[in-house]
Amino acid sequence: MNVKFKLLSTGVLFFLGSATLFAQENGNIKKDTLVKDIEEVVVVGLKSTTKKQAVISTAKIESEKINNRPNANLMNIAQGQLAGVNISTGTGQPGSKPTVIIRGFSTINGNTDPLYVIDGFPTNADSFRSLNSNDVESMEVLKDASATAMYGNRGANGVIVIKTKGGGFGAKTTFNYRSQIGVSTLQNNRYNMADARQLLTLEKRASAGKGVTMSDADIANFNINTDWLNFYFNPSLLQGHDFAITTGGANLSSYTNVGYLEQQGILSTTGLKRFSLRTNVNGKSNDGKFTYRVGVYAGLSRNNQASNLGTGGVNQNLIIGGLRGAPYISPDQYRPNGAISANLVNTPLFLMDKERTYKSAVDDLRLDLTSEANYKITDELTATMRANAQLLTLDGNAYQRPEAWNSVYFKQPTQTWVGFETNTNSRQFNFNNVYQLDYNKKIGEHTFDVLAGYEYNNYMIKNTSMTQNGLNPKVWVPGTGTGYPAFVAGDNFNVPNVSGAQSRLNMYSYFANLDYDYNTTYGFVANVRRDATSRFSKDNRWGTFWSVGARWNINEENFMENVNWVNILKLRGSYGTAGNQRIVDGTIFAGLNPKAYLDSYITGSNSYAGTQALGIALGYPDLHWETTKQWNAGLDFELFSRKLRGTFDVYEKKGVEIFYAWPQSYLIGTGAVNMNSPIDLKNNGIEVNLAYDVIRNSNLKLTLRGNGAMNKERVYNLPSEPLISGEIPQQYSVNGQLFEAPYVYHYLGVNQANGNLLFEDANGNPTETPGTADLKPLKYGFNPRFQGGFGFDLDYKGLFVNTTFTYVANVYRYDYDLASVMDPTNLGTFNVSADLLNAWTPTNTNTNIPSLKAENLSYDGLSDRFLKDGSYLRLRNVQVGYNVPKSLISNTFINSISITLQAENLVTWSKWKGFDAESNIGSDQGRYPSPKTYTLGFDIKF
Repeated sequence: MNVKFKLLSTGVLFFLGSATLFAQENGNIKKDTLVKDIEEVVVVGLKSTTKKQAVISTAKIESEKINNRPNANLMNIAQGQLAGVNISTGTGQPGSKPTVIIRGFSTINGNTDPLYVIDGFPTNADSFRSLNSNDVESMEVLKDASATAMYGNRGANGVIVIKTKGGGFGAKTTFNYRSQIGVSTLQNNRYNMADARQLLTLEKRASAGKGVTMSDADIANFNINTDWLNFYFNPSLLQGHDFAITTGGANLSSYTNVGYLEQQGILSTTGLKRFSLRTNVNGKSNDGKFTYRVGVYAGLSRNNQASNLGTGGVNQNLIIGGLRGAPYISPDQYRPNGAISANLVNTPLFLMDKERTYKSAVDDLRLDLTSEANYKITDELTATMRANAQLLTLDGNAYQRPEAWNSVYFKQPTQTWVGFETNTNSRQFNFNNVYQLDYNKKIGEHTFDVLAGYEYNNYMIKNTSMTQNGLNPKVWVPGTGTGYPAFVAGDNFNVPNVSGAQSRLNMYSYFANLDYDYNTTYGFVANVRRDATSRFSKDNRWGTFWSVGARWNINEENFMENVNWVNILKLRGSYGTAGNQRIVDGTIFAGLNPKAYLDSYITGSNSYAGTQALGIALGYPDLHWETTKQWNAGLDFELFSRKLRGTFDVYEKKGVEIFYAWPQSYLIGTGAVNMNSPIDLKNNGIEVNLAYDVIRNSNLKLTLRGNGAMNKERVYNLPSEPLISGEIPQQYSVNGQLFEAPYVYHYLGVNQANGNLLFEDANGNPTETPGTADLKPLKYGFNPRFQGGFGFDLDYKGLFVNTTFTYVANVYRYDYDLASVMDPTNLGTFNVSADLLNAWTPTNTNTNIPSLKAENLSYDGLSDRFLKDGSYLRLRNVQVGYNVPKSLISNTFINSISITLQAENLVTWSKWKGFDAESNIGSDQGRYPSPKTYTLGFDIKF
C-alpha cells in the first residue's frame, strides 16, 4: 500500500509543552505542494524496512483503530485485531493490566509478557494505565524469530512495537481537540439468583436459616427483597479530553498532546483519573545528514482499587456481597461502629461497612524521555545513538478506620488501638542506551545492508512499606501521619510493620544484522545477538541468540508480468532462537532477591531453647537462560488492485531448558530444586489475516476483515508420566500432550432414586463414589485453542460504521461462583440460585438438580460439574459516526469535525453463565466483571 505525504510550505514548533509558538523559516520548500509516494514501512527490530522487503511475520493496527476508544489500558483496545495475539482482560477494574499471550506459552514458571517497545524504548506493561492511547500512531506485533531475535534476551514472548505521533516537516500547524463522555454498566449473569421469598422457601426445605421459623404465609407476605448487585454495582461515568498541536517547518516538527481521562468503576470505591502530556520533536540539518528525535511523556494517574477480589474472606470481597448477599437482608439493618451481628448472613452489611471504612489508592507517576540521533557519515554509512530513560513512582495508601466492623470485631482483649494504615512507596528507574552503525551498499541488482551495535539496559527499584497498626480516631487523618499512638507496653498488636527492598538488573548486548536483496525479488536476513544479564552467575551470564530468514517476491518475477490481478505475492520463512531471563513470573525484578543460583538462608524460631534458627533454600549454580526456538513459514498477498489483502502463517515455537521445580532425593534436604529442566514446551499453530474491499469508490467503501489463529500446545520430558499436580482440582500432564489439562470425574447428573450425584467410572458406568482410577484428563485446557476477531468498516459520504467481534474457542474454566450459588450448604448464610427450587425430592425425581441433602456433594470438587466451556463470541466494539461535510464548515476556522457513538462489550454469546466469559485465569470467583461501555465522542481539527 502506498502512502501519500504532502509537504506544505509553512510550519511552527510547539516545543515541550511550551505555550509559545516559534515561527520557523521555510528553507528551500517550494510553495507548490509536493507529493511523494512512500512504500509502507514495517519494523523489523532495531531498524525499519519496506513491507515489500520484510521477511518477518507481523500484525499491525493503525491509529484509527486505537484512538478515542474508552479503555484506560492501551492493550485492551487491540483485542481481536491482531492474529495470534490472545489478549484477555480478566477484570473490569479501571486501569487493570490485561494478559497478552503471543503464539502460546514457551515457559512454565517464567514471565509471559511480550516486550513492549515505545518509540525505540524497551519497556513493560506494568504501568500502561498511565499511557494515553490517543498518542499512538500505530501498534505492530513481531511474532517470528526473524523479527524477535534482534531483541535477544527480551524477545522470547514476542515484541509489540508502539509508535507515537509526530509532526511532519513542512506541515502547517493544526490543532486537534478530542472529547468523549460515556457510561459503563454491569454485564448480566445467568445464575438465576433467588429472590427473598424463594430463598426463604429453600431455607425452610433445607432446615437452615431464617426460613426455618417461617410459615408459608409468612414467606408469601415477606416484602424485603434487596438486589445487592444493584447496591454495589452502579452505572459509572467516563470522560476524556485531549488537545493536540502538530506543526512542522523546514527542519523541525513537533507533536504535543495534553490529555485527561476520568473513568469511574462500576463497583463502588473504584476508579481511575489520569493526566498525560506528550511532546515529540523531530529535526534535521539543512543537508539532511543529521536527524534527531526527542520525546517527553509524563503521565500521572490515581487508581482507587477494590481489594481482596478473587480471594479473601466474605467480609472483604465486595463481589461476594453483591452476588451472594441474602436478599431478605435490608441495607436499613446496617449499623456503624461495628454494631452488626457476626452471623455470616449479615455479610452484605459487613461489606457495606467496608465500603465506608476501608480505602485503597495508588498514585502512579510515569516520566519517559526518549531520544535518537542519526548521522550520515557517508552516503552509505549511518551512525545511530539512542538514549532512553524512564522514572516510575508508585505511592500507595490503604487504611481501615478504627470504627470499622473488621477493626472492632477482631479486636483482641489486650489490644489498645484498632484500625491500620499502610503507606507504600516504589521508585523505579529504567535506562536504555544503544549505539549502532548501519552500512548500506548497492552493487547493480544486489543490495547489502549491514548493521552492528551495542545495547545497555539498567533497571533499578527501591520499595518501602510502613503499616501503622492501631489508630487514634480523635486525631487520625488519612495519609498525613497523624493519629499514630505511641507503643503501649504489653500490647503486641500495635507494633508497626516496616519493610524495605531494592533490586538492580543490568543487561549488556552486542548485535549484528545482515539484510541482502537481489533485484527486489529475493531477500535474505540474518541476525545474531550476544546477551548478558546480571540475573545469572558470571559463568552463565552470556547467551547467544540468532535467526535467519528469507523471502521470495513472486510478483516481481518475469513470468508474473501479465498477471495483472496480483499486486503482491510474497513467500517468506525464518528460523531462530530468543532468550528468556525472566524465569520467575512477575515484574522484571521478580526472582532477583535472593539470587536463584545461590543457596539462601531463611530465619525461623522453631529451634532449640527458643534461639533463632536458619533454614536453607537450595539454589541451582548452573542456572541459565530459557531458550525459545521458532520456525515460521508465511505468505503475504494483495490481489485485484489490492482489494483483497492478507497473510497466512504456519509456525512452531518451542521453549527448552525451562525453569521448573525438578524432583530431588530428600537426602539433600528438599524434594525439589528450581532449575533449568529437560522440559520442552512446544506450540504449533496457524494464523490467517484477511481484508476485502467489497465496494470501493469515491462515495462508498465497505471492507470486511478478519483474523484467526489456532495453537496446539504439547509438553515433553516431564519428570514423571503422568505428572499429576494440584489437589482440588487436579491437572494432568503427559509427554506429547497438553500441559496441565483438567483431570476430573465426569459428572453425569442426578441419581433419580435418591437424589445423589452420579459420576462416570473408568468403565463408563455411573457411580456415586468415584475413585482415583475414574479421573480422566480433558482434551482442552485453560488457554484457548482458537482465537481471533472479525468485523467490517463502512464509509458512505461521511457516515461510517465500524465493528469488531472477538472470539475464543476450545477453552475450559472453573466457575466457582456457579458452584457457590448451587451449593445447598450455603443456605442459611448466603443467597443461592433459584434453580435449587427444582432440587430432587421423593416427589420430584425427574430433575437435573441434586437433592439439597445429597450425601456425596463433596465429590463435585474433583469433577467437571462446574468446569465450563469458556468459548465466546463478543461484539467487542461498534462505532457509528459522521464526518461533517467540509462545505458546511468551509467559511470557519474548523478543518474537520467528526462525531462518534460507540459501544464496548455490547453483546456476548457464550455457554458461560457468569458476568464475563472473558478471563485470563482458569477459574472465576468473586472477580471484577468487565463492563459494557457506551460513549459519545467528538473530534475537531482546526
